[in-house]
Amino acid sequence: MAPSDNTAGDQGQRSHAVEIARPSPPEVDRVVTAIIGSGVLGKSDRRAALLRYLVDLELSGRGAEIKAFVIAVDVLGRDQSFDPASDSIVRSEIGRLRDALRLYFAEMAPRDQLRIDIPKGSYRPVFSSLPEQLQSPPIRPQKARRAIGLVVLLSCAVLIAMSLFGWPVRQTAQTGDGRPSSELPYDPLRIVVAPAQWVGDDPRYETFAHGFRAELMMDLSAYPWMSVVSPVADFASLDPDQIDFVLDVDVDWNDNTIHAYARLITLPDQGLVWSNTQFISTETTAMRRAVGDLASQIAIRLGASRGIAPALTKAKITSDAPENLEAFLCYLGVHRYLEVPTDQAHLHLRDCLSEAVTTFPSFGDGWAALALIHIDEARFGSNARPGADAWADAEAAIEQASRFSPIRMLTLNMALVHSIEAPQQNLAEFDRLSALLLELYPRHPSTLYNVGSRMAEFAGAWDEGLFLVDQAIALNPSPPSAYHLTRAYHVAMQGTEEELLQAVRPLTATTATSQLLLNYLAVGGNMLTDETLKYRDLMKALGLVTDEDIVRHIKGRRYVASLETALLAQLDSVFQANASQ
Repeated sequence: MAPSDNTAGDQGQRSHAVEIARPSPPEVDRVVTAIIGSGVLGKSDRRAALLRYLVDLELSGRGAEIKAFVIAVDVLGRDQSFDPASDSIVRSEIGRLRDALRLYFAEMAPRDQLRIDIPKGSYRPVFSSLPEQLQSPPIRPQKARRAIGLVVLLSCAVLIAMSLFGWPVRQTAQTGDGRPSSELPYDPLRIVVAPAQWVGDDPRYETFAHGFRAELMMDLSAYPWMSVVSPVADFASLDPDQIDFVLDVDVDWNDNTIHAYARLITLPDQGLVWSNTQFISTETTAMRRAVGDLASQIAIRLGASRGIAPALTKAKITSDAPENLEAFLCYLGVHRYLEVPTDQAHLHLRDCLSEAVTTFPSFGDGWAALALIHIDEARFGSNARPGADAWADAEAAIEQASRFSPIRMLTLNMALVHSIEAPQQNLAEFDRLSALLLELYPRHPSTLYNVGSRMAEFAGAWDEGLFLVDQAIALNPSPPSAYHLTRAYHVAMQGTEEELLQAVRPLTATTATSQLLLNYLAVGGNMLTDETLKYRDLMKALGLVTDEDIVRHIKGRRYVASLETALLAQLDSVFQANASQ
C-alpha cells in the first residue's frame, strides 16, 4: 500500500470523526496501551513516553501547557537552554508520532475504537470517535494481521515465562548444590516512592499524605514484576543506578476536595514518563478508588512499554472501608506509626482503632491495624494494660481482619507474626502464611524480610530465611538497618567476636532494642569498654535497666532454641567481664 493511500484514507476517516471533549480516562488508557503494543512506535521507549505524556496532560486539563519547550525538557532530555527555533527535535518526534498514529488507526485499530490524533500545527492530542454508520469492519492487510499475531504470541510467551520463573520467591534460582542463590529469576522494575508532600497545617493532611503514599505502595507491590520501596537514607543520596523509577506524590487538601498529583520519573536520565492529576472527594470510597486507579495506571503504562502480558498488569488486592472519614484516617495513621513507632502514637491508635472497629465491625483493615498495636504491646510492652492478654487480643483482631480483608498485606503480615512469635507457636500456619505472602507480594522487600527473618530466627530455617532477607536487601536501594539483623544473629551463633563486630556495623538504630542488644554483645565481647557502657545506657533508656531485664527480654522473644542459647551465653560472658572491671 502506498503511503499516499494511507494518508488519504486516514484523512477521509478523520473528516467524519466526532470530537470528544472529555473522553473516559480508562478508555483512553486502553487505546494508548494498544497503540504501544501494536509496534507502530518502533523500539523507541521515548516515543511511547511522549504519547503518554501528551495524553496525560490533555486529560488532566493541562493541555494548554503542551509547548515545544516543556516537551523537550520533560520528555526528550533537553535542558533549560533548549531553543525550539534552532533545535528541531520536538517537531521531528511529534511528526514521527503523528505518522505512527495515522498508521495504527488506518490499518490496525477497530473502527469503533476511540481515536487519538495530533493535528498538524499543534502538539495537543485530540480524541474522537466515528459515528456508528462508519464503523464497518475494515479490510486489514495480511501484513497487519501477522504483526498483531506476533504481538499476541509475544504477550503469551511473557506470561508463561513469568508464571514459570517469577512465583513464588522460594522457587527461584538454585546453586549447583541445590541451595537457593540470591539471584533473581528476572530483573523486576525498581520503583522508589519519594516522601509525600502536603499543603496545610491540619494534622489530617499529613496523615492522609503518608497513608495515601503507603497504600499506593502496597497496591503496586501486588504486581509481581515490581519492587516498590520508600527511601530510608536521604533521597538525594540514593544511587540512580540502583533505581529504575521515582514516584513523586503531592497532596493538597482543600475543604472537601483533595488534589493529588503524581509523577513517575525514570532514572538515571530523570525523564518524565507519566503524570496524573486527580481531584478526590473526602469520601473514603473515593480515596480508596483513587489509590487503586493510580496503581493500575502506573502498572499498565510500565507493563505495556515493556511487553508485560496484560494478565500481569491487574492487581486483585482490594479492600473496603467504612464511609467514615475519621475511622479511615485513624487506619491510615498506622503507616506513620510504622515509620515512627512512638508510645504516644501507639496509645492514640489503640483508642481510635478500637472505636473504629466497634462502630464498623466489618472494617477489615482497621482490625489488622489494631492487631499490630496489640502485637507491639505484647512484644515490647508498649502501653501495657494491667490484666490484659495482648496476644489473645491480637489473635481476635486477626481473626476479624482475616474474615473481612483476608489477603491484604497488613492482615497477612500480622497473622504471620502472631503464628510464630505468640506463646503458642503454630508452625503449620506460619508455613501457609509464608507461602501465601510470597505468592501475592513476591518482590516486596518488607514482606521478604518479614518472612525470611522469622523463618531463620524463630523457625531455625537459616538458609532459606537468609536467602529471602538477602533478596529484600538487593531489591531495596536504601534498606533499613533492621534488614541486617538476621545476618548478625547468624554470626552471633556461629562466628567469632571479631566477625560479630563487623556484622553489627549496619545496625545503627538507637531506639530498637534488638539492634542495641546485638551491638552491646559485639562491643562487650571485644572488650570495648566505652562502647559497652554507651549501649548499656541506651538499653536502660528503653526499659532494660538490670541484667535480669535483658535476660527476660531475650527469653520473652521466643527465638529458636539454638539462637536463644547462643545469645544468653554471650550475654553472660559480657556480664562477667563488666563485673570484673
